[in-house]
Amino acid sequence: MKRLASLLGIAHGTVGLRAQRQTVSLIESAPKAVRHSGSLARRRRRRFCSAALVASCLGLGLAPVRAQGEGLSIDLRSGRKLVAQRLVGDQASGYVAKVGGQAVRFSHADLVAIQQGAAAAPELLRFELVGGERVFGAIVGGDADGDEVRVLSPVLGELGVPLDRLAAAVHPGVHSGDQVVPEGVDEALFLETPRGYDLVAGTLFRFGADGLEFQADGDAEARWYAPRKFSALRLRGGVDREVVAGFTLLTRSADRLGVTLDGCNEQGVQVTLEGGASALVAWRDVGCLVVERDVRHLSTMQPSEVVERGFDGPAVLRWQRDQSVAGGELGARRRAYGRGLGVHSKSRLTYVVPDGATHFRAAVAFDDVVSALPLRAHAVARVARNREVLFLAEDLRPGAPIRDVGLHPVEPGDTITLEVEFGEGRDLGDRVDWLLPLFLMRRGA
Repeated sequence: MKRLASLLGIAHGTVGLRAQRQTVSLIESAPKAVRHSGSLARRRRRRFCSAALVASCLGLGLAPVRAQGEGLSIDLRSGRKLVAQRLVGDQASGYVAKVGGQAVRFSHADLVAIQQGAAAAPELLRFELVGGERVFGAIVGGDADGDEVRVLSPVLGELGVPLDRLAAAVHPGVHSGDQVVPEGVDEALFLETPRGYDLVAGTLFRFGADGLEFQADGDAEARWYAPRKFSALRLRGGVDREVVAGFTLLTRSADRLGVTLDGCNEQGVQVTLEGGASALVAWRDVGCLVVERDVRHLSTMQPSEVVERGFDGPAVLRWQRDQSVAGGELGARRRAYGRGLGVHSKSRLTYVVPDGATHFRAAVAFDDVVSALPLRAHAVARVARNREVLFLAEDLRPGAPIRDVGLHPVEPGDTITLEVEFGEGRDLGDRVDWLLPLFLMRRGA
């Protein structure tokens, strides 16, 4: 299987994902659909279609969103944090942020993250791509050769997901651990039953306006399954992106895509997608942008030690990567954070500092969902390097300002420990987010 040359391409005024695939004939004696790589997308420049229009088409009520003028939260490698009313600039010349009437300049290389607004997954199918990227939307079509599925997204508009990159199409409320594809099965449908799920192994042929065409093992021919007829489609053998993206874009409808950040203007952020296509994403549709190069996010690392327990027994909820401990998007003070760790008291996560790391940085806060709980949650958070306390927050409460851990020098082989301890309310509602915990790496390390 060749590496995928193109993930996203722009066509007909929308975002598109494009790949080629072998033609499948349903009249062959032994039909077989083969997922494989495709060619580069054509470079075009378009703006994403109106989120309001697409939401109307889908019958969705999207939450109110910020305009750029209401403030952007910006994290820099220097450890400085900015709350800006305006941000303009590009990768070549750097950026100018308007902060309290003053112009603050910084380079593209100093940018760690931009937080614009909250992010929440809609009640739509979740299309999971190999490598962790995803798009939410409704199936609106496909192509005759089975190259892609056409998806209507409330933020991104109509786009095509190449089947070479597709790992799963999953309905809301279904989690990966609920449905496991056994060894020896490459393509499977999960059909909901009164007692759970039935696994149907077989061959995926194509998507269309009616859903998907799938041939179960042992059946003489394929049949169409409407989206409401299956719980999930899961596939093996997909391909990851060839080059690590410079940034991760998290939209306000929880789409997660790897992009190159080219620049920012009054309208939004200009990004280049994996296939080379350029797109302007309106500020109202941006949850956050997080750097991926010259850093190591703790959420991509395996902790050397994990300690979790409840106040009176086992842990209430287990720690999570890049999502809250309850499974939603990481969110604090009505802003999304695309990278981080969701934990519950009591938790202690220890990480070994990797080679090439120079500094550690993070922030911590209660997750926004706790504010809706009928509880007065309270916790204590601390960070230690080799058992030396670097940061201590003894009065962590829901809705309180986000606490900055600071920027701390580290040496390879050191240990960094993130701990959330019981507060005044025992462990009730102690859903805490470690926001953007990462190691700054030497350039090219």
